[in-house]
Amino acid sequence: MVGTLFNAVTVAIGASAGLILGKRLSDGLNAIIFQALGLFTLGLGIAMSLETANLFAVFLALITGVVCGHALQLDERMKKSTARLGEGTGTALVQSVLLFCVGAMTLIGCMQDGLNDDSTVLFIKGSMDLVSSAFLAAALGRGVLLAAPAVLLIQGALTAAFAFWGAAWSDALIADLTGLGGLLLLALGLDLLKVRSFPLLNFTPAFLFIPLFQPVADWLETGLPQLFLP
Repeated sequence: MVGTLFNAVTVAIGASAGLILGKRLSDGLNAIIFQALGLFTLGLGIAMSLETANLFAVFLALITGVVCGHALQLDERMKKSTARLGEGTGTALVQSVLLFCVGAMTLIGCMQDGLNDDSTVLFIKGSMDLVSSAFLAAALGRGVLLAAPAVLLIQGALTAAFAFWGAAWSDALIADLTGLGGLLLLALGLDLLKVRSFPLLNFTPAFLFIPLFQPVADWLETGLPQLFLP
């Protein structure tokens, strides 16, 4: 939970700084900082994706998950709900919570913290949120500051859930969840660099399918070839 606490504090500090600095933060500085964040996210995604234990299980889960996410229109619904809010503190709060809490790094960081007591990803995410919250607060106002307790509540709940349910998970399952998370971080990095935009929320159901497809992938790799042996 230390990573979540750190993340909430960095959002509060960054938003406070952004409110003080206001419009003095230039668009050029904003752009180059997000480019640096994008490059770092790409590197982290590559490192995590290499931890995959069963590539075929991750592939099946990714395809099935994005089909479900697309059918449910998760990303589209979230964008529409945000667009209806209009201007003001409420808008700033909701948009900030979406940025800080609804994404690949949140899920991966809470998973790593809950399962492995490893807050590395959340420390990295918190450092990124320190910068992004400052720019958001400068542009959107004090609603960004109110996102700090929401980060503490949402990420804390996710970390506790992973800690409670994930204790009996196999090393292979954790490795595949980590590898899938790395692929989503690669997509997030490309998005930050404005190379390609992905509907990332539509991909998140893939995490639910990893445990289902691991035995299927194992059978396809070992059991199926034996059917054709003399």
